[in-house]
Formats: sequence, structure tokens, C-alpha cells
Amino acid sequence: MLAGVLTFLKILGIILLCVIGFILILLLLILFVPVRYRIDSLIPRTDLEKEFDVEKIYAKVSFSWLLHILSGGIVYPENKQFEVRLFGIRIFPLRKKKEKADNKDNKDESKPSGGVVEMSNIPENDHVEEAKEEADSVETDTVETDTAEASEKEETNPSDEAAAGKESDEEASDEPRSFLDVLWNIIDKVTSILETPQNVFEKIQYTISRVCGKISMIKTTIENDIFKRAFGLVKRKLLRIIKMILPDKCNIRLGLGTGDPAQTAELVGIFGAMYPFLFNKVSFEPDFDEKVIEMDAHLKGHITVFTIVYSAAVCFFNKDVKKVIRRFKKILRS
Repeated sequence: MLAGVLTFLKILGIILLCVIGFILILLLLILFVPVRYRIDSLIPRTDLEKEFDVEKIYAKVSFSWLLHILSGGIVYPENKQFEVRLFGIRIFPLRKKKEKADNKDNKDESKPSGGVVEMSNIPENDHVEEAKEEADSVETDTVETDTAEASEKEETNPSDEAAAGKESDEEASDEPRSFLDVLWNIIDKVTSILETPQNVFEKIQYTISRVCGKISMIKTTIENDIFKRAFGLVKRKLLRIIKMILPDKCNIRLGLGTGDPAQTAELVGIFGAMYPFLFNKVSFEPDFDEKVIEMDAHLKGHITVFTIVYSAAVCFFNKDVKKVIRRFKKILRS
């Protein structure tokens, strides 16, 4: 008996260890195996003075993870729907329910309709028909009585309200109003007219003082050393994430003509100023005669989840960042 219990516990422990190991391996793969993406785009040489056909543009965005176990993407204009595949099997989006509904409709249409006609030709019992006629007559009587009562109420209510309003107006007009009451009413109206601009000015002054107080608090917070350290940390981590997301390989061939040689020359000058950053990445072919566009782009890159999670965790658990967040919350609440 004891040996059986021990063997059961041993097997259960081995299973638990295997499950925990599988979960750890899966987490490590998700964190450290990068997601690779690729972007391909093609715009054939088109004249911008004529109508630009969007359907001529070709664009493909695809990604893959762990030897294409998980992959997907979107292709324009062939397939305008984003797809995700696991081991080559599409898991997103699932098959539409419309296809199933269409199949059901086709099945229903293929069924013979003779049975329905034969059932409709069967005569009903006489007692059943009489019972239905009595029930219909009772329902029509009740509906007519309800509508008559509602119309009577609608006719009586407006007249009663009008009569009551007239009586109240007559009573109010019969009461004598003294000269002092009229004078006080005039004084009250004049004072209210004079006080409204003053109240509006006080409200504007109060809001301006609050805004100025918040601006001064934000200024003192920004000038503090704690904010400078927190801002520097967040800036470094954000730049690291952006640098990781940017494509590793870039090959873009761009041909552009504005139709105006002066504007095209300005674009060439801008490209020349950015040439140290775009060297071996972007090639620019200007056209000084025609107003055209042409592009052939191929981009490749990767995204590592560990870099994003690590940078976000470092910023979230930093003391200076927490203090700055609390400070801004207090400023917004004040």
C-alpha cells in the first residue's frame, strides 16, 4: 500500500516538474526569441497628373516567430485581411459564419416544397375555427375599448389643465400688488444685472490663478533633480526600444518628380543633408521634367519582447519615476 502511494506521488511530481519546465521554456522562448518582420512595397512608375490608381500599389507585411511556427501578415490588394497561422494552419480570423449560413440555405433550397403544400391543404376542424373566431372578436372589442378610453383622457386632460391655468392667472391678477413690491422687484433685477459681470470676472480670475499655480508647480517639478534623473532614464529606455524596433536592413529606391525643377532641387538638397543617415539604405532618383512617383522598398527587422518588458520594468520600479508620477497626480488633483 505504501509503495503504491509513493509511486503515485513520484509520478505526480514528475508530471508537475514537466509542466513547470514546459511553462518556463515557453516563457523564455517568448521573451528571448525575437519576432521577425518584413515589409515589401512596390509603387510602379505613375504619372501624378493623371488619376492615381490605388489598386496598382503592392504592399506585403509579414512576421514570423520561432522557425515560422507562428507566422502571419497581410497582402494588399490580394488579401486585405490580417491572418495569423500556427504550424501553417490559420487560427485568425476564423471561418466566417456566413459560409455556414449559406450552406444551410442551399440545403433548405434543395429540399422539396411539396410536403408544405400538402399540409396546408388539410382542412381544420369546425370547432377549432369557431373558437378562433370568438377569440379574435374578444380581442378586437378590448382594443376598441382601450383606444376609446385613451382618447377620452387625452380630450379631457388639456381642457382641465387650461382651465386650472386660467383660474390661477385670474387669482394672481386679482391679488393687489403694492408699489413697494414692484420697486423691490426692479431693484432686485438691476442688482442681479450688475452682479453678473462681477461674478463672471471673479470666476475667470479664480481659474487663471489656478492655472498659474499649476504652471508654477509644474515648472518647479521640471527644474527638480528628481525629474531630470527620471526623464533621463525614461529617455534612454525609450530610445533603446525604438532602436530595437527600427529595421535592421533597409533598401528603398525612390523616384520622385514634382513637375517643378525648383521644388525637385529642394528635395534633392534635403536628401543630401540626410545622406549620412540614409547611406546604403535609401537611393533617390529625381525627375526634373515630369510629375511622377516610383518606389520599391524592402525592410527587415526584429522585435524582442524581453527588451520591452525589461525597459518598462526598470522605469516602473524606479524611485524617481514614482515620485514624479505622484507629484503630477497631486498637481492635477489640486
